[in-house]
Amino acid sequence: MGSRLFLTLGAIACCFCIVEPRALACKCGSEFHGKSLWETAKLEAEGEPVIFEGQPTHFEIEWDLLNAKPGDFISADTPKFWYSAGPHMVITFKISRVYKGDLGSEVRLRTGLGGGDCAARFQPGLTYLVYASGKNPQDLSVGMCSPGGWIGEDFLATELRFLRNERRVPEDSLPRKDLWTLTEAQQQQRYEERRKRFASVSGRICGTVVQHKPKEETFGGVAFLSTLGYLPFDYPTAQVKEDGSFCSNRLGPGSYYLYFTSSTRTRDVSAAYYPGVLDRAHAKAIEVAAGQDRSGIAITVPRQKTYSVRGFITADDKTGLGVADVSLALISEEQDRLWRYRDTVDFSNFLPLPRTKYFKFENVLPGHYFVYVSVMGEGWLTRKVEVDVNSSSKFIFLELSHRKK
Repeated sequence: MGSRLFLTLGAIACCFCIVEPRALACKCGSEFHGKSLWETAKLEAEGEPVIFEGQPTHFEIEWDLLNAKPGDFISADTPKFWYSAGPHMVITFKISRVYKGDLGSEVRLRTGLGGGDCAARFQPGLTYLVYASGKNPQDLSVGMCSPGGWIGEDFLATELRFLRNERRVPEDSLPRKDLWTLTEAQQQQRYEERRKRFASVSGRICGTVVQHKPKEETFGGVAFLSTLGYLPFDYPTAQVKEDGSFCSNRLGPGSYYLYFTSSTRTRDVSAAYYPGVLDRAHAKAIEVAAGQDRSGIAITVPRQKTYSVRGFITADDKTGLGVADVSLALISEEQDRLWRYRDTVDFSNFLPLPRTKYFKFENVLPGHYFVYVSVMGEGWLTRKVEVDVNSSSKFIFLELSHRKK
């Protein structure tokens, strides 16, 4: 739920969330248009079965690819919607106040992976007003189009007064459109007040990156990965400047791994965790408190080699498979870049072999990877394959099997 989860949506929301990165889309619509802010808040409250205040305490990905054992058959069908099938995030909240629904002290909510699939955004250490959809407390979901957000937002003041049965103020009787007709000075004042409120409950992390740059022009960035977890396609990042310095935007209070990556226009060059290690097991987390600015953090990036991962993929039935219907990806075990290395396989060509095709990933940084096979179609299975890229290039074999009706 960023600075504003778009406009209100509620129970009859229209939020199309496509997980496959090559076709991301998200559209929101709402029929909650009260004559005033108070009436809109009432419609929102009536439209969702669960409403509460709480803080996110844990983020995890649910996906058969991660849970299966190597060699097990798993689905290779391209997931269309996170709320019906495919990989998705589950966020655990510690509840501080319930307005609607039968909830205990904690609740788990489903959402997308981020990056355009309608996923709701939450920062650790902050308290949110959450409107969740679902038939029961064990099957609840929330999206970027849902009402709610960080409780310090201006636009939530009326909603909170309504839910808390507090006295109405004159602003609550205004039509929503009146909020967009403020003068420039009024807008600037509201912005500054909001900025100060958010700065008081969040922090920043700043530092420098020391690396051995190649001759080619490189593009570097630092990701701030909460130790509670994060959306694999949507987490805080900061660009590294020419002098090696970086500084995050405002972060929710908590602990973060700092993960630097550098690449040219054609290949990855290096990656390292603070203080300068290649894997998270040896990384040090940085703690940032509300209202605190951490500085002087130095990430020293060691020299790294890259390798290739190549192989063959075989389909037992290539009927209907087109030029780019089969996609391959290497997925980091630590999920820092979920689809970092990608390739497509053309099964439409009969040469040299009709059902066996060659693929390759070049310039792969060291690490442990899952191989993800995705097919535009239904009924496809593949075996889970893992690969360690450390001191040499790798050659692997993949297979696709189509379930017969």
